[in-house]
Amino acid sequence: MQRSALMILTILSLTAGCAAHRLPPQVNLDRLAEPVDQQVIDEVVAPGSLWTPSGRMVDIYAGQQAKRVGDLVIVQIDESSSAEKEAKTDSSRSNSMKGGVTSFLGLPLDKASIFGNSLEPTIELSTTNSFTGDGKTSRKGDLTGTVTARITRVLPTGNLLLEGKKQIRINAEVQYIMLTGIIRPEDITPSNTVLSTKIADLQVDYYGSGVIGDQQRKGYLARAIDKAWPF
Repeated sequence: MQRSALMILTILSLTAGCAAHRLPPQVNLDRLAEPVDQQVIDEVVAPGSLWTPSGRMVDIYAGQQAKRVGDLVIVQIDESSSAEKEAKTDSSRSNSMKGGVTSFLGLPLDKASIFGNSLEPTIELSTTNSFTGDGKTSRKGDLTGTVTARITRVLPTGNLLLEGKKQIRINAEVQYIMLTGIIRPEDITPSNTVLSTKIADLQVDYYGSGVIGDQQRKGYLARAIDKAWPF
């Protein structure tokens, strides 16, 4: 009885191991709203001047486009990529060879006979080799969305380094969108939006964790068997 109970507990523990119980990563909410350190620049004011570099009226004619560290830019993500590759190989080769022995020790064999049958030793060989291969692979991906990013750095060339994060929690499922890249100030529209297709070195991470994310992964035991299974 004790052995049966022990066996049942062992089977239940192995079965429980097949389910993926991944805890969602702990995300520091303060990190998502962390203020960007702005560079401190010593103001140079000419004697008797009424204007300062950080004054409110210094950009009165410059417009409201984001251009400083800490300014917000709305990134419209519209990425679509597809690739397809196909290869086909077909080759064949055939050889044939035929030969015979007409004489042996000076004696003609075409007139020799064994048990009344003519003796004409011949050698005939033929080989055929063929190969056919066909392969095809394809991949397609689409991603659309909107992320508000911050300017974290102004490069010496005048381009702007962006960084944006978004966290969406629905019940027990959490989705994360993280974006980084470099944009040109002239690509920012008057409404402070920019297309993802105009961002250089674009990197977008979109993933989720929780109940739905756990169902997309095999259990630990199933993955271990897949790695160890030789066939």
